[in-house]
Amino acid sequence: MITLTKHPIVDSRRSSIPLTRRLRRRLSSLGFSTPRLLRGSRLDEPLDSPIVRTERLVIRPHRLSDADAWHQMQSDEGVTRFLSWPLRNRAESLQHLKDRTQHTVLAQADDLLALAIERDGTLVGDLSVHLRTVHPDFRSAEIGWILGSAHGGAGLATEAVCAVIDMLFDRIDARWVFAVVDERNAKSMALATRLGFTVVNRDGPLVTMMVTPDTSVACTHRVDRRLSA
Repeated sequence: MITLTKHPIVDSRRSSIPLTRRLRRRLSSLGFSTPRLLRGSRLDEPLDSPIVRTERLVIRPHRLSDADAWHQMQSDEGVTRFLSWPLRNRAESLQHLKDRTQHTVLAQADDLLALAIERDGTLVGDLSVHLRTVHPDFRSAEIGWILGSAHGGAGLATEAVCAVIDMLFDRIDARWVFAVVDERNAKSMALATRLGFTVVNRDGPLVTMMVTPDTSVACTHRVDRRLSA
C-alpha cells in the first residue's frame, strides 16, 4: 500500500548536502546498498529482530516458511495496485523473501527493518521501516505496510502499524515517523489519518505524511508491550 522512498525533508542545495550523504544517494541510484562506513553514527541501542505481540497479531522478522503466503500476497492485485513491485514468479518471490529475512536490524541511517504480520500462525501482511536520521535531536524513520486483501476490513493493518509506531517512539526515541502514501489508496490514507499522520508534502499522487509522539493516536489493540531480540 505504501512504497518507501528517500527521506522527504532534504535541502535541495547540493552544496549543503554532506559528502557522505551524496555518496549514499549515488550508490542507491546505482542499485547498491550503502556501506556501513558511509552511514555515520549508530543508535546506542540498535533495534534487533524485534517481536511485538498485540491482541490478535504477532509482528516479527520474516521466515522462509512464509514463502507460500508471501507469493500469494505478491500476486494479489489488491495489494500490488499501488506498489512499484514487479510481477514475480515463485522463484523470484522466494528470492525477494530471502532478501527480506536479512533485514532485521535498525542501527544506522538507511537500515531497513522488514517485519511479517502474522495472525493465527499465518502471514497476512508486511511492515517496512527505514531508519532515516540517527541524530537524537532529529531522529526519524519511515514506515510502509501491506495487508492481504483477504484480511482487510478487520482493523489488522491499523493494529499492526500502530504497534510498530509505538515501538519506534519507545525503543529508538524517534522524533518523527513518515509514511509516503498514494492518495488514490483511500484505505491507506484513512489508516494514516486515524493514527494521527498529517500531510507535509505532495508529489503527484504521492503524499508524504508525518506523525510525532505528540500527535500519534494511542493504540487500543496492543496489550503486550514486551519486545524480544
